[in-house]
Amino acid sequence: MKKLITSILLLFSITFATECQPKISMSDVEKTASSYVGNITSVKLSKNRSGECYYKVYGEKGYVTIDALNGELLKFTKKREK
Repeated sequence: MKKLITSILLLFSITFATECQPKISMSDVEKTASSYVGNITSVKLSKNRSGECYYKVYGEKGYVTIDALNGELLKFTKKREK
């Protein structure tokens, strides 16, 4: 019984442990994002619940979300002025 539970947990963890494999280079992401956010402060590669990978690029003017497979700009959010 212990082996069965261990094997089920192992199988379950392997299926959800797949990582994002971006198709575009980081330099392409930076070129696209810099015109929107200015100086880039950080870049994060993430995956949403449906399994799509995207880059979230933060800068001094806001942040953008860029598709990691084709480089398409998905969303731009401008930083609020205080």
